[in-house]
Amino acid sequence: MSHGKIEPVRRLKVADSVAEQLELMIGRGDFAPGDKLPPERVLAEQFGIGRSSMREAIRIVEANGMLRTDHGIGVFVVSRARRTPDLSQLLILGEHTVPELFEARITLERDAAGFAAQRVVPDDATVLHDIITAMADPDLSDEGFVALDTDLHRTITKITRNPILLTLHSSIEPLFVDYSLQVIGLPGRRETADIGHRAIVDAVTGKRAREARTAAVKHIRDVERDIIANLTDV
Repeated sequence: MSHGKIEPVRRLKVADSVAEQLELMIGRGDFAPGDKLPPERVLAEQFGIGRSSMREAIRIVEANGMLRTDHGIGVFVVSRARRTPDLSQLLILGEHTVPELFEARITLERDAAGFAAQRVVPDDATVLHDIITAMADPDLSDEGFVALDTDLHRTITKITRNPILLTLHSSIEPLFVDYSLQVIGLPGRRETADIGHRAIVDAVTGKRAREARTAAVKHIRDVERDIIANLTDV
């Protein structure tokens, strides 16, 4: 009797496993749409994992369209089922190259910054400046810096008031988190990121759309350069 080829069992990362459990809990109604999840610290204790793994698990579930993070407020359930088709899963499975990924990000970030500059209101500006200030903390861990970095770019996209742009951004966001964590510890990376972030925020809050788009492209190109150099050195 012939048998089909047996595929190796994929070993799940802690965050992947917790994300699956969290999705099951949402799917069976433990958390309903509109519910606010317990704080990250509490969830990490309940699952018996570190906060960085818990944060990553939340990002995975958010990328799948079941959660939404509101800066300074919390994480909320938005759906009991995954969004389909799931672009983020296609990307995570490796169906991309780094240059292709950055082409997509430059297009999204450039236009998001431009639209945000046209639509920003004082409350938005306050949130952006608060994030920039938090990122300047010299005692901030690499994981904390990347989390705030992610929050900053997501917030700029939210300011566009365009739900399609936000959905597209959320779909590729987990990949950039992974890449950012690989390079954030490199000498000068934080300083370069800070300069780029401040240039974008200054242009967006100053309602200078063309300057915001230019600053966003330069910032993403700087990140791409460091990531490709790091991948080459590995």
